[in-house]
Amino acid sequence: MYEVKTEENTPVNLFAGEFPVVTQTGKVKTSSTVRKHTPVICTAEGISEATTGGLTDLYGIAADDSTDGGVVCYLTGEFFASALTLPESVTVEVLKPAFRKLGIFLK
Repeated sequence: MYEVKTEENTPVNLFAGEFPVVTQTGKVKTSSTVRKHTPVICTAEGISEATTGGLTDLYGIAADDSTDGGVVCYLTGEFFASALTLPESVTVEVLKPAFRKLGIFLK
């Protein structure tokens, strides 16, 4: 007969305030994968996850996982730092001042 399936949903509250949110779609760098809620950089080769050495090209926060070679990014807004997926060696303390210049505020 019918089987009842159970799944677990753990919501993540990413938005921390009323600051206007602007999004934009961009091309992901070849052979790169961008994870959901990860700080990203944008270079001539495309969008990729941020690294400590590449914060000068900081672009925004990935809204979702990259698909079909593209990704939607948040370019402005207020976000909870605890909801971000941080790449290795990247800390919230380093991101806060760099994001502030872009109109992204971490709380």
